[in-house]
Amino acid sequence: MNKPNFSDKKALLIEDMAEARIMQKKMLNDFGFKSIEIAMKAESAIELLRTHTYDVILSDYNLGNGKDGQQLLEEVRHSHLIPNTSTYLMVTAETSTEMVMGAIEYAPDGYITKPFSQAMLERRLLKLMENKELLLKVNKALDSGDYTTAITEAKAVSNKHPALQSRCQRIIGDALISLERYDDALSIFSDSRKDSKMPWAVFGEAKCHYYLNKIDKAEAKFRQLTLDNKFFVSAYDWLAKTLVKKGELDTAQAVLVDAVGRSPKNLLRQIELGKLSMEVHDNLMAEMSFRRAVFLAKHSCFNEAEVYLQHMASIVALAREGDIPSRQVDNFQTTLSKVHQNFFNSPEVRSEAYLLEMELYSALGDKKTMNQIEEVMNHDIESGQAAALSATSQRRIDSIKSLK
Repeated sequence: MNKPNFSDKKALLIEDMAEARIMQKKMLNDFGFKSIEIAMKAESAIELLRTHTYDVILSDYNLGNGKDGQQLLEEVRHSHLIPNTSTYLMVTAETSTEMVMGAIEYAPDGYITKPFSQAMLERRLLKLMENKELLLKVNKALDSGDYTTAITEAKAVSNKHPALQSRCQRIIGDALISLERYDDALSIFSDSRKDSKMPWAVFGEAKCHYYLNKIDKAEAKFRQLTLDNKFFVSAYDWLAKTLVKKGELDTAQAVLVDAVGRSPKNLLRQIELGKLSMEVHDNLMAEMSFRRAVFLAKHSCFNEAEVYLQHMASIVALAREGDIPSRQVDNFQTTLSKVHQNFFNSPEVRSEAYLLEMELYSALGDKKTMNQIEEVMNHDIESGQAAALSATSQRRIDSIKSLK
């Protein structure tokens, strides 16, 4: 295959440090790139990605205040701001497991650690872009949601380019799952596992078993993955999901605790651990998980009021168990202040925050403060700033007022 011609490619360089920005831009120029746009912050990169398509995105992990490189990649994946045809290369000086695992979970096309030479970057980009070029028709079909065409094109690439056979088999298997053709997908993943013993093939098999309601087989495969590949964190998520389906909630919670320990920067996993911990009445673990989720949510595309309200609810649950340290009340107030700052314009959120605050002070035995909060809530309901109480909410108030 001919070497990619960088001169007709568009690049986006995302780097907050001036010296690194200048050096990397010069490297891209030397490779032949003529069109290079620069973003110094994740937020400005997102704005560019909303209106432009780039062939190459070179993003640093550390981007100063605001979103980091992982949160940027999380958002562009979630919002479908980069097509499968683009090449996304993460650049970082970070070597900690927490940072590396967090970045890898959102699947950049490549990962390069500083310091790196110009020759090293060029080799990495050339290899990634050569593969993207060979898979162009496949990726275009995936971008348009045409999984049937993607399968056909992937088979053609696999036959013509044996070096990409494993990649194509994975694409075919995942596309078959998207089409809900689980038996066909299982056949693909099983054949791939026999040939290569790749973790993704075992993962694909396990998901197919799950969707086919072969829960014991799914559990066995997911467990195998967690034992053989301790940093294949998605396998832990699916193992927990499988155990929940079996009704083994305590075991599922333990699996998620392990997963969070290996990759703590995944917001959605922290939320799932918090929810599951509440279900098994491990309110201390729930509070810790939701508090971490609140911290991670600040710069995330998943920054929603529910995360904050769940943290507050976990502290209420702790208070109902008995005396809680003053720091937990401080944690509640810290999260409540964030709700005030970011979500209090929602009447529904405002009412729920008031209710949780009333429930906390009721559990603490501070009826005076509880009654004061109720007065403020009723005033806001009358003015339309807070939502009228539902029957369920009214029962919550009646319940806490009946407590002595």
